[in-house]
Amino acid sequence: MAAGQIENLIAELEQSINTGLAYFQGPGGQSHVQIGTWHPREVLCVLRWWHQTTAEGMEAVASGGSPYRIYASVDEMNARAVGRSAGKTIEQLVELVRDYQARIVKAARALSDPNATVMVFGDGTSRSALQRLETVATHW
Repeated sequence: MAAGQIENLIAELEQSINTGLAYFQGPGGQSHVQIGTWHPREVLCVLRWWHQTTAEGMEAVASGGSPYRIYASVDEMNARAVGRSAGKTIEQLVELVRDYQARIVKAARALSDPNATVMVFGDGTSRSALQRLETVATHW
């Protein structure tokens, strides 16, 4: 059951990522739309960073390590994600997302327990691999 559930979530994630990246490589990359204080490029920076943390958390747990820990608020981490990606083009960000996506898929399949905690937030809440896959798929 767990392997099938992981594969279903991976398929949903792949579809969501491909659709999202097509937007950023197409109309989103040229758009001047503003969502709150961010333009599409900044949104992609945030999505890229959460993809990275998900990959790193899953990889760590799959290899017997600890989950990824986030010590600041989600809003603070989002702002930092934009700053960390300063100077990167949309194409560079897309390539990073593709790399992290491949790492997520590999790590998710390597986990012995998909319900294992792979991310812990500063307030003590945690997310399992299954929860991260679901969340990431819906955010894209």
